[in-house]
Amino acid sequence: MRSYLFAFVLALAFGALLTPLAGRIGRRVGALDRTKGAPIPRAGGLAIVAATLLAIGLLALGFQPTRDLVAHSLARYDALWIGAIGIVALGVVDDIWRLKAWPKVLVEVAIAVALYASGVRATTVWLPFGIVDLGQVAGLGFTVVWIVGITNAFNLLDGIDGAAAGSAVFALLAMFVASASLGQPFVALTAVAIAGATLGFLPFNFPPARIYLGDAGSLFLGFSLASLAIAGATKGPAIVAIAIPLVAFGVPVLDTLIAVVRRGVRGAPLFRGDREHLHHRLLDLGLSNAQAAAILYVVSAAFALASMLFLNPNVRGMAVVLTMIGAVVWLAMRHLRLHEFFELARIARRGMSSPRAIQFNVHVRRAADALDRAGTWDEVVRVLGGLFEESEFDAVRLIVQHPGADRRSEYHFERGALVPGADPIHPDEWGVHLPFTIGQAGDRGELAVFRRYGRRSLLTDVNLIVETLRPSLSKAAARVQAPA
Repeated sequence: MRSYLFAFVLALAFGALLTPLAGRIGRRVGALDRTKGAPIPRAGGLAIVAATLLAIGLLALGFQPTRDLVAHSLARYDALWIGAIGIVALGVVDDIWRLKAWPKVLVEVAIAVALYASGVRATTVWLPFGIVDLGQVAGLGFTVVWIVGITNAFNLLDGIDGAAAGSAVFALLAMFVASASLGQPFVALTAVAIAGATLGFLPFNFPPARIYLGDAGSLFLGFSLASLAIAGATKGPAIVAIAIPLVAFGVPVLDTLIAVVRRGVRGAPLFRGDREHLHHRLLDLGLSNAQAAAILYVVSAAFALASMLFLNPNVRGMAVVLTMIGAVVWLAMRHLRLHEFFELARIARRGMSSPRAIQFNVHVRRAADALDRAGTWDEVVRVLGGLFEESEFDAVRLIVQHPGADRRSEYHFERGALVPGADPIHPDEWGVHLPFTIGQAGDRGELAVFRRYGRRSLLTDVNLIVETLRPSLSKAAARVQAPA
């Protein structure tokens, strides 16, 4: 346990010492963010990577057990180290030249596939009903999605000062505790070292930031967490590989899922950036950058603590975690104005009520067929009365205006039929008006349906009434004699 503490303290010290140097390097090579006033270097990730390596290296030089562990891990997880170097290199290139999204994703997928081929893979996952063996194809797909998804989740979270780095510290500490408890010293040592280096960098990144993580830093943190979770899957695979990391990474995972749903609902490109992530929503509520970051820290810490319940999984622990996740999602939807989710909920409610909507749509089509066969005005009125007998509309009015005079015939819906007589329009109604021509004498007609404000969402397809019912009504009215 002392080696873990030494690794954390050394990495923290190196992170604090190397961050100013990384900032100067970033300015020299042009890795700068010019969106806010004076350019700010995007090179904090270099300090975190260097501090982590120096802390583990010095510890290995001074302690024989650590040296043996590092030597064994280098041989066993060489692909993981190479993948981390590739991710950092990708981030550095992006920080300097600003790559497009697709080339970065393709490189990340290639690295994830290489890790799978080398043996760093997820073969089983834990689900509430038990452990599931993924097999070759599903295992490859899960490994790629997990690594690429978590890697980019922290990249997406890095939208305000201190957000991604602070959330990563809590996730890394949760990974450390879980790995140490499950007998995974390499994963525990690496996680605690990265946590210390990130914590040493954080004061320079906390609002107002003097240096940013950059893509090299955010991608490295996300990749390290994702790959370490899978690397630690040899003992307690179900827990380490999915349950603990998935909960511990709660903030970036939720933010990414919400972004995917938001862009999918809108039909927007998945990899096009926007300013509607959780941290941006917090800023829109009037919070300062520091206050928004502090809220994300509190939620991240809560998720990290909740993930520890899976060290000894039971029904009560699962209930606590699921309740907490549900509460966070509900609060986010309620107070952060996630309109896309309200729209999905509305569509879901429509889906549950679809039998009634389908039934009325069928009635509309049958009424159109009946109007095609109608030969008198009374038949037209009778068909319309039968159609709207069980509709969602609160009022139906049928008006015939005779040309050259102020004469008009009016019908309104009453007791399941259209009956003669006027029915005034109420101030709390909105309506759809369908004009049509009657006979050859120039009489004009109008069918209008109304609904009161404040009622639940309308299930009836108004377009079907306009596109199917109105043409049949117009043709029928053109054949018959107008009412006197």
